[in-house]
Amino acid sequence: MGGSGGGGYSGSSDISKDRREALELLRRQETEAAINGYLGEQLANINNRDIPGTRRRLDAIVDALGTEAVDVDRLLFGGSVSKHTYVDGLSDVDALVVVDEPDAAPGDLVNRFVLALKARLPAGEVVTIAPGNLAVTVTYTDGAQIQLLPAVERAGHTSIASEDGSTWRQIRPHKFAEKLTEVNQANGDGVIPTIKLAKALVQELSPEHRLSGYHVEAIAVDAFKDYSGRRDRASMLHHLVAHAADAVMVPTGDISGQSVHVDSYLGPAGSVARQAISADFRRLAAGLESADGPDDVRTLFGG
Repeated sequence: MGGSGGGGYSGSSDISKDRREALELLRRQETEAAINGYLGEQLANINNRDIPGTRRRLDAIVDALGTEAVDVDRLLFGGSVSKHTYVDGLSDVDALVVVDEPDAAPGDLVNRFVLALKARLPAGEVVTIAPGNLAVTVTYTDGAQIQLLPAVERAGHTSIASEDGSTWRQIRPHKFAEKLTEVNQANGDGVIPTIKLAKALVQELSPEHRLSGYHVEAIAVDAFKDYSGRRDRASMLHHLVAHAADAVMVPTGDISGQSVHVDSYLGPAGSVARQAISADFRRLAAGLESADGPDDVRTLFGG
């Protein structure tokens, strides 16, 4: 009788354990649903930002350059706008300005860009128009920047200035966008929304630790090229952030040919800057992994 009573107690204990596990699973599912709901709201806010305002500025730039000073053939978006990963206030926007002057010198075009933009862009909206070896950077009063790279068609190939600005070199401006599209489609169109969320997270880091938009995109392509995990927003965002913590430690190659590495601004592999940024991403990954609800995630986004 004692033996049968012991068996009954064990069964009751097992039922209690199963109930606890079921309740814990339900709690986790509800938490995940709430976190994914919050990330969906964040993404909606990002998508509702002032993209038309950026396009208006680009149109004004084309009008300003389309004078006798610069014979503009067409504009090719090389940055976030063309790849649909643009996040107003968080991304770098750059455009290849293809000029119908294949024999022009790169430095001459840069100088002519500066003169035309200073003469035609509204002074009340622009803080600086700064020339560099490869490009001209327009900085606006709200802090937004647009970088313009003079480009020409030579022997059927698009070329931009070399690193020192002295000669032309061939590039493949659509190569990276094509790769990103391929990876995004292979992951149920979830990579581009994940990139947008990651860029919003990066914006909350100290200015010296913020990766460029193109760098975030390049890391994402690498992170999701063989991804087989869950495709909800929280899981994909955590995967990208955790991957970035390791990926940022070494230089990332630029398949478009616009530079050797997309992150040369961080120095060599294992640099102090890379170590500091890696630590930031590990902190973000840990915060996403341990989040017990939307409020925990909201703090990571600066809320």
